[in-house]
Amino acid sequence: MSRSDRIFCFEALDVCDPLVRAAERLYELTQHPDERIPWGWIARSIKGRVGWRPGAWNRHLLVATPSERATDPTALAGFAYGAHLPGYGGYLCYIGVADVARKRGVGTRLYHQMFKVLAADACAIDEPLPFVVWESHKPGPDAPEDDWKLWEARVRLFGKVGGLWIDGLELMTPNCATDDGPSVPLQLFVKPVDLPASAFDADRLRGVAAGLLEGVYRTEPGDPLYDATLPPGCEPRLRPASEAGRRKEAGQALAVA
Repeated sequence: MSRSDRIFCFEALDVCDPLVRAAERLYELTQHPDERIPWGWIARSIKGRVGWRPGAWNRHLLVATPSERATDPTALAGFAYGAHLPGYGGYLCYIGVADVARKRGVGTRLYHQMFKVLAADACAIDEPLPFVVWESHKPGPDAPEDDWKLWEARVRLFGKVGGLWIDGLELMTPNCATDDGPSVPLQLFVKPVDLPASAFDADRLRGVAAGLLEGVYRTEPGDPLYDATLPPGCEPRLRPASEAGRRKEAGQALAVA
């Protein structure tokens, strides 16, 4: 690979950095309004990095740029935002890739770099990193073909970076666009890190979902979103990420995409 083909991936630590402002614009272009938190929350987490100490949540904004234009905000190739949650694991919250940078391995690079950063956070407090979890919204049966193609591309990427799909469970989350909007159902994907995939039985997978609901979304048993995610008899299991790419046409059985 020539130097001009390489992608640099590094942490943005200055909220006034033009690359951070470019990441904000890409965030708003690539994340659905129902699923994205206000950018101001992310900006505050960048400011808070200077006072971070082991044992607290540690949030990271990674940016990816072509090596020959590493400081040029107009050349931003992608971003990823995630956090280490002590006692739980890693949580990759958002990732976005610019249209002009697609098919250059940017998404893969961002995932792998985030895995390394979150593992370092766990090491700092002398605990293992059992997994990294992330969410993604699967199109509905009547969604446009372009939405399905994007979903299928995402699922391929998830499998490429070692992600496994939590089948049998939909994470029901609040609508970030409006307080009275419908809840947003998300699929969960897990990359086992310091635990083998065989360790993720139904009970542990329910715990992965419960940890997000309680620690990130601030819900608890009895809350409608919590109970809809983890109803009685919920028996999730890990399956290859590719299995999540199956689509269901309206009124028809599952068909392999």
